[in-house]
Amino acid sequence: MKRRFLLILLAACLGLTACQSQTQPGNTAPETTRPAPPETEPAPAMPEIPEGTGLGLDELDAQLIAFLRANGLEQQSFTVSPLSLKAALALTCLGAEGETQQQILNALGFASVEELQAWYASVLAGVADFDSSVFGEDKADSAYRVVNAIFHNAACDGEFREAYKDLVSKVMGAYASSHDKNEITKAVNDWVNAQTNGMIPSIVDDVSESAAVLVNALYLKVKWSEPFNPSPMTDFTTASGETVQKEFITRTEKYRYYADDDCQLVVLPLQGGIQMVLVLGDGANLARKLADAEYRKTVVTLPKFEVESSFNEKELVKCLKAMGCGKMFVDSVAEFDPMFTEGIFVDDIIQKAKVKVDEKGLEAAAATAVVMMRNTAMPNPEEPAVFTADRPFQFAIIREDEAPELLFWGQICD
Repeated sequence: MKRRFLLILLAACLGLTACQSQTQPGNTAPETTRPAPPETEPAPAMPEIPEGTGLGLDELDAQLIAFLRANGLEQQSFTVSPLSLKAALALTCLGAEGETQQQILNALGFASVEELQAWYASVLAGVADFDSSVFGEDKADSAYRVVNAIFHNAACDGEFREAYKDLVSKVMGAYASSHDKNEITKAVNDWVNAQTNGMIPSIVDDVSESAAVLVNALYLKVKWSEPFNPSPMTDFTTASGETVQKEFITRTEKYRYYADDDCQLVVLPLQGGIQMVLVLGDGANLARKLADAEYRKTVVTLPKFEVESSFNEKELVKCLKAMGCGKMFVDSVAEFDPMFTEGIFVDDIIQKAKVKVDEKGLEAAAATAVVMMRNTAMPNPEEPAVFTADRPFQFAIIREDEAPELLFWGQICD
């Protein structure tokens, strides 16, 4: 397993145990120079991230997941797309300057804009590699796209600078458009709905008073390398200890598998270089455990599931502020002159994400919207191992290549 792959998984799961009240393992067979900008409220504290989680991009992944779990989601099912958030932040960063830009780069883990651009080029290369690796009939039922768009509210004073539109088009393939205030909300939602194949029908409620909206959409549909078989309805123990009936799927195959007294994990391959890692129990020291995982005949049983999350109550804003990325949210202080002809700031960052898993494979989508407001202008041969996910578990969906990315992370608790 490539070192980069291990770092990404480590960043996602190190020290994070899904729904801790019910995660006992089961059978384990054989430099900025100026003061911080003024804030309307203190930035929330960031949960401590265990040492050794990796640096750069991996750190944002880990901090995002840790923050969400520490703020009400530790024992709830949810999913989030670090890649979609990072792409939306990249759109924002390319239109920023000064300390605002530096804070965004720091949060993303880049030393320069050039590093950011190189990272996104690797994302696009991963998309191209996926497409070229899926052939025949499977290709028609498979998709992986990472796309971007920027929307301008024509009723707002100011507009996107041509140099910014040219830059995000060249670097990120971003589509640019301008809409009347009564149409911009529909335009944003229609674009997201189309790009996510209907999985995310809308991302914003009302942006008619916003100056601009920067949006990323991510869509993935891919089959297992070998399909699973349907299994009878089976008991699943939730985080609260309740027993519920779920439809399960199962397959016996040689998978990369690891078990110790506290943890089981298995790596399930999908087509196009995508992998899903399932973790039962303690997810600490995941990189070491993955390094020790070996191919072993394993009976894997897991529930078919569908998990959907919406982060539209400033959760992502609070997380980024906790990471020291606060200036872009401050009216009349944020520095976005390279992006827009009038002063603007980030009012909100919203993400919706959804993952569906069944015996054929998985379908997943996410959209992240950065809502920009005008300054002060608008309101503010051996016995097989057994891996049975019949209790809370974590999952990570990863694009594994020369520059792997954590596409989705989640946990199933009920």
